[in-house]
Amino acid sequence: MANMENKLNKLQVKMFGDFHVTDGKNILNDDNIRSVMVTRLLTYFLNNRNRMIQVQELGDLLWNEDETDNQVGALKNLMYRLRNIMKKLLGSSEYILTGRGAYYWNPDVTVKVDCEEFETCCKNAKNLKDDIEGQIVQYRRAVDLYAGMYLPKISSEHWVISLSAYYHSMFLSAVKSLAELYEEAGNFEEMENVCSKAISMDSLDEYLYYLLIKSLIGQHKEKIAQEYYTRAVEHLYENLGVKPSSQLEEIYQSLLNEMNSQELDIKRIQEDLCEAAKPQGVFLCKYGIFREIYRLQARQAQRFGMAVHVALITINPPQYIEKGTETYLSMLKRAMDHVKDAFGCLRAGDVAARYSGSQYVVLLPTCTYESGKMVLKRIEDNFYNSAKWKKFNLRSSLEEISFGDISNE
Repeated sequence: MANMENKLNKLQVKMFGDFHVTDGKNILNDDNIRSVMVTRLLTYFLNNRNRMIQVQELGDLLWNEDETDNQVGALKNLMYRLRNIMKKLLGSSEYILTGRGAYYWNPDVTVKVDCEEFETCCKNAKNLKDDIEGQIVQYRRAVDLYAGMYLPKISSEHWVISLSAYYHSMFLSAVKSLAELYEEAGNFEEMENVCSKAISMDSLDEYLYYLLIKSLIGQHKEKIAQEYYTRAVEHLYENLGVKPSSQLEEIYQSLLNEMNSQELDIKRIQEDLCEAAKPQGVFLCKYGIFREIYRLQARQAQRFGMAVHVALITINPPQYIEKGTETYLSMLKRAMDHVKDAFGCLRAGDVAARYSGSQYVVLLPTCTYESGKMVLKRIEDNFYNSAKWKKFNLRSSLEEISFGDISNE
C-alpha cells in the first residue's frame, strides 16, 4: 500500500487551450492518450472527482443508445484502457477506483486544475473591492491562466459546451475589469497587453477594441490606434453586420481630436497627407470615403466636362448553397476577397469600396463607357482565373455618374 501511495503523486491538470495532466515529471496528453473516448472519460472524472459517478451516467455520457448493446461491458473495457495508460505514463492505475455500481476518483490524490484556480482568482478579485493592487494581482493571474477555450478538442460534449461558455464569459469580464484597473493606475502598456490577448481569443467583442484603443491613446500611439479602429470596424461589419457603437465612435473622435490638437506647418501637413510610397493600383477605401470622392469627382466632371463612370459588382455563391447558412457566408467572404484580388487590373486613379456583403462599387475617372466595359471584362477574367470560381456568379453594371446629387449644393 505504501508503494502505491508513493506513486500517487500530486497532479496538475491543464484544461484551457489544450489538455494535459502532469505529476511534475511525466505528462499525459491528447498525443499519448491517442483516443478521444479515453480523453472524454478522463476529463469527466477530473471534473467530477469529488463524487461517485454511476455506471449508468458514464454509459449515457459516452454512447448513444444505438451505439452499443452492452454499455456496462464497453465501459469496463474503456476503464481498463484508461487505467493502463495512466499506469504506463503516470506510474499507477489506482487514480480511479471502483465502487458498487460506480467509479470514483481516488480521494488520496491531490489535483490542481487550471480552470478551478482561474475561477478562484476571479472570485477573489471581486471580493477585494477596496484593494486595487490585490484586484490587479488576482485578475492578472486569472488572465494568465486562461490559455484558450476549455477542452477545445472535445468542445462538442454537452457538459463541455456549458463550462466553456461559462469560463469564456468569466475571462472576458476579468480582462475588462483588469484593463479598467490598469487605466486607473495609468499602466497603459499592460492594459494594451491584456486587451490584445483577449482580442486574439475573441475578436467579436467590441468593448475590447474600445479598451485597446484607449490604451494606445494613453501611450500616444495614435496612428496605431487609428489602424486598430479601422480594423475593428471592418471585422465587426464583415462578421456581425453591425456598425460601430456610439461608444466606439466617441473614442475615435477623441483620437482624431488628439491627433489634430497640435498646430503644424504646411510642410508637415504635406508629409502627413502624402502616401509613403508611389501609389500603385486601385485605391480601396470605406464606403463613406468613397461617397465623398464620388461627389468630388462629380463636381469636377460637371465643371470640366469629363466622363466619369461608376460600376457595381455583385457576387453570389453557387445556387445549391442555401443562402444565409454558415457555408454560404464563408464562401461569400472568400469570393469577396477574391474579387478584391481581381481589382489588380485597375489603375492608380480608380477607387473601389465594399458596398454590401456581396457588392463592390468602383469609380472609373476619365473613362469612356466602352473602355469601362473593357475594365469590367478584365475584372471578370481575373475572377474566373481558376476552375474553383466557375460556379460563382459575378455580375457587373456600369453607369455614367449623375450630377443630380450635387446640382443644388
